[in-house]
This record gives sequence, structure tokens and C-alpha cells, in this order.
Amino acid sequence: MEGIYWVFSHLGIVNIGVCIIVFTIVIRMLLLPMQVKQQKFSKLNAIMSPEIKAIQDKYKGKKDQETQMKQQAEIKEVYAKYGTSPTGSCLQLLIQMPILFALYAVIRDIPGYVRSVHTAYENFIIKLSTAQVDEYFGSKAILGKSYVKGKLSGAQLSKGQINNCIQAMTGTGTSGKTLSLAHHHTVAQLLANVKGAAAATIKDLNIFCGLIIGDSPSKNIGKFSTASIGIIIAALALPILSGVFQFISVQLTTRMNKNAQTAEVPGMGGSMKAMNFIMPIFSIYMCYILPVGIGIYWCAGSLVMMVQQLCINKYLDKKGMDAVIEENRKKAAKKAERKKARKGIYRENVIDAAQNKAKASDDSGMSAADKEAKVQKAKEAAAKKQGSLASKANLVSDFNKKNN
Repeated sequence: MEGIYWVFSHLGIVNIGVCIIVFTIVIRMLLLPMQVKQQKFSKLNAIMSPEIKAIQDKYKGKKDQETQMKQQAEIKEVYAKYGTSPTGSCLQLLIQMPILFALYAVIRDIPGYVRSVHTAYENFIIKLSTAQVDEYFGSKAILGKSYVKGKLSGAQLSKGQINNCIQAMTGTGTSGKTLSLAHHHTVAQLLANVKGAAAATIKDLNIFCGLIIGDSPSKNIGKFSTASIGIIIAALALPILSGVFQFISVQLTTRMNKNAQTAEVPGMGGSMKAMNFIMPIFSIYMCYILPVGIGIYWCAGSLVMMVQQLCINKYLDKKGMDAVIEENRKKAAKKAERKKARKGIYRENVIDAAQNKAKASDDSGMSAADKEAKVQKAKEAAAKKQGSLASKANLVSDFNKKNN
């Protein structure tokens, strides 16, 4: 994010909203390989579902251990047939989720992660008069227990107090406490009543389509009497767009799986249909109560994901699922060979260690002749062992004898 802001600031575009959109696109492009794997697995899973369901029906009502093991073995064979595994999709999600949660923290607190933005906020805070500090930041939660009204201007605030003021403007906080402006003010009201170059910079940073990045759409609509019609429309449009994009994305996923001949599992159809509507509604609600920056990230992410889904689906359809399955089988075979080779090396090492230990324990009570006979026997066994160094040495020795 720091790099994106630096590039755009040198191009004359100083806006957090634009940086969030570009940042989201960059991250989604970096996650594209995982998205391809996840979508590929979804298509394969849709094709495998009838076979897996047939196996489950075959053993339905049988709960003994032997039957369960047979069922698992047959299901495992189905996955092997298509060159995938039951955890194929889960792994991609497990990798992506921590990244996406980390991004949420960055988007929610841009000044905390982008030093240039933090500096702009500091310059804005220290220009405030005593009356402005009291009006917008005058609370013990922001300025500390020692705060006394009429005593502090922006220039007199400590580093910690300035950081708290910035967190109150962005709606963030530390130790699980979220700070907000004093007297129920909004960031829009603060910026409207403070003049100067520093205030103009913060406006350029924070205003996107008429909305303040740090305020939620609900706050903009809550001030209906003072907000313009354009701001109210923008505040309503953001969460609605997030819901629409989420709905289209879910429909695309469902359609792709349906095209891949999905066999619906009994009882799952109703749940999936309900989720198709619950997720968009949840998206609308979250984007309505959370800061606008989160809504921008959510909309941009959903839009990019839709484009990715369409492109990946077109690529997979052009390639053909038969080719995808064959490719998966080859990869699975290579992986199995590597695993087998590692197990083979480990097995040989264990056997050698056991033999050496047995030899050491046996040697203690053996005569010199017995020891010599045992060593000779071990050499002969090693020579007969196919692929061992001793057998290769014997081959070379036999070759030399035949040609001399």
C-alpha cells in the first residue's frame, strides 16, 4: 500500500479510495493461481459428486468400522482417478483467508500502515485550535484522563494524543477499543469546519465519490438533514453495489458447477439456495455499518473476482476437463513417486540402523572366525542386493574380468 500511494502521489492523485482499489486488484492478481486451483477443484468436484454419492448410497446405513474403511478407500480411489484430493479446495481457502483478514486490517487503518498518510494527518491535527480540539477530540477516551477543556491546542498535543486523534478520525483504536470523534461528530463535519492547506490535503485523501473514507454510509445517511442528495445516493449505492456484486459472484459459481453436471446432495439444495441470498444481504449490511474504505475494498474485490471467475471458466472450458484431469493425474503421479522415494530412503536407513545395532550387540560374544564369516556373509548379501553400490562394483569387476 505504501508503494501504491507513493506512485499515485507522484502522479498527482492523492486519494485513499483510488489506492484501495488498485491495492485490491494487485492482491487479487497475486492470489490468481490459488483462485485457478480452487475453481478447477470446484469443477472436478462437480463431476466427481455422482460417483461419490453412489459410493455413499452403497454403504448407507452401515456404521461398522470395516464398512467405513471400505467406503473411505473407494472414495479415495475416485479422487485418485481425477488426480485430486478431498483437501484440494480447503487448502486454497486456508491460505487465502489469513491474507484477506490482514488486508482488512490495512484497509481499516490506512494511516497506521502508510507513513505518508499518517504524516498528513499529523500536520492536520497540529494546526487545530484549542476550540477545535475541544469540539472534535475533547474526551478523556481520546486525550487521556488528564484532559482539561480549554487547555490544549493541536500543537500542544503529545505523540500519543495525536495518534488517538487520528484513530478517532479513522474509526480505529487499540486494545480492542474503537475511538470516534467527540460529541458524535463525523469526519465530514470536522473537515467542513477546518480550513487551510493541511485540511485540504486530508479532504483530498479521504473524499471518494463525495463520501468520507473513515465514515460509514450509515453515518452519512444518519445526517440526512445536513447531507446533500448526492452524498445520500452514494452512501446507499456502495452497500447495494456490494450486495449486487456478491449475488452475481455466487450465481456465477453456482452456474459453473451446474454446467459441470453437479449431482445435488439431498438436503443441500435448499441450504445452497438460501446462502445465495444470505451472503449478498450480509454484504449489504456490513458495508452499510463499516467505514466506506471497507465497502470500496469489498466492491472492488467482488468485481475483480467476478472477472477472474469468467476468465478462468473460459480458459478451463477451452482447455477441456479431460485435459485438466489428465494433467492432474500426471502431477499426482509425480508427487506419489517423490513421496515413495522419500519413504524408500527412510526405510533403507531404518533397516541399516537396525542391522548395525544387531551387529554391534552380536559382535560382543563372537569369535574372530565367526565375525569374519558374518562380515563375508553381509558382503555377499550386499553384492546380491539389486541397485546397491556393492552390486554395481561387482558388475564392473565382472566386466573387467571378461575383457582381460
